[in-house]
Amino acid sequence: MTKFHEIRELFPGAEKNIYLDTATSGLLPKNTYQIMEEHLRLRMEDGLIIEKYWDKWSKVDELRSKVAKLINCIPEEVYFGISSSDMINAFSANIEIPEGKEILVPDISFPSTRNTWLAREKDGAKVRYIKAVNSVVTTESIIESIDDNTFAVSICSVEPSSGYFYDLKKIGEACRDKGVYFVVDSTQGLGAMKHDVKEMKIDVLIDSTYKWMSNIFGIGLGYIRKDILKDLTPSHIGWVGTNDRMKDFSNPLLNMSEEAKKFETGGLNWLGILGLDSSLDIVENLGKENIESYILELTDYLYEKVEKTEGISFYPEINKENRSCISYLKIDNPLTKEEFLERGVVLNVSGDKIRVGLHYYNNKKDVDALISVLETV
Repeated sequence: MTKFHEIRELFPGAEKNIYLDTATSGLLPKNTYQIMEEHLRLRMEDGLIIEKYWDKWSKVDELRSKVAKLINCIPEEVYFGISSSDMINAFSANIEIPEGKEILVPDISFPSTRNTWLAREKDGAKVRYIKAVNSVVTTESIIESIDDNTFAVSICSVEPSSGYFYDLKKIGEACRDKGVYFVVDSTQGLGAMKHDVKEMKIDVLIDSTYKWMSNIFGIGLGYIRKDILKDLTPSHIGWVGTNDRMKDFSNPLLNMSEEAKKFETGGLNWLGILGLDSSLDIVENLGKENIESYILELTDYLYEKVEKTEGISFYPEINKENRSCISYLKIDNPLTKEEFLERGVVLNVSGDKIRVGLHYYNNKKDVDALISVLETV
């Protein structure tokens, strides 16, 4: 039995239904649920014991090292918050943007990817959209759009509306060569696809952990390159982003940390922190390179099955090198989401298109089951 077969046993939801909707929300593993349940029991019975609260913050600092290992950075570059939408503002709202400089954003990107920059147009910045062709913005079109007036490129690593996985290394190298910031929302890919911020020359990476990180809502992780941190002064300040939380608790002077944790303002989502810790253990156990290979193998298998099945096609159809954990299928005789659920399949439905999100708890039998349902329509 492989590790991927064994890990499936941690996910009761993968046995209850054919779960192909991680792009909406990932399944929660059994052990994570149990850890969270125990935390809530102690809060119910014991309340908040201050010594244990400080211990939780020590655990958070240890967790930075786990995140750093996942994305290949140093712990001092890692910070936590509510979500990727919240955390991108640590950079976008605080970096100085010269008048008239442009931020490049795919026109099909997730709303927060553009909105955070649109809010800076009042300061003289300008958002320039890269237009999709046949529902796809390509790596090449992004690189070709970079010019002397470009301040930053801001994208989702896996485009949520197409499933296209950008060649982050190529874009990162192009940005670094031209002195352009490279900002990546990894929510649709981290935990499934490999993200190496050093190799890919990513300046800022943010992630909501409730999808491919198999966690709950309300906790996000972020990375900002150390060389940039000195240029960022938080516009929102609390009590935990200081050099020493315990000592500075009674210090009347502001003593902000120089690390990325300076963007943390107060108590975190402790359930989410426990979930993230547990999820990182799963990723480390399976191996991030192995996870990506496994998921892409499943995606290729889905392509093979669809090619042999009438009435189904990919839209958009993605080149093999840019495939990811998300695929879109166009169905000649579509079913509603409820009709899929009646047949034991959970996925996202929009008109005649369905979105298939594959994760490490899926297998080829799940793909076969989906195709079997579609063949009967």
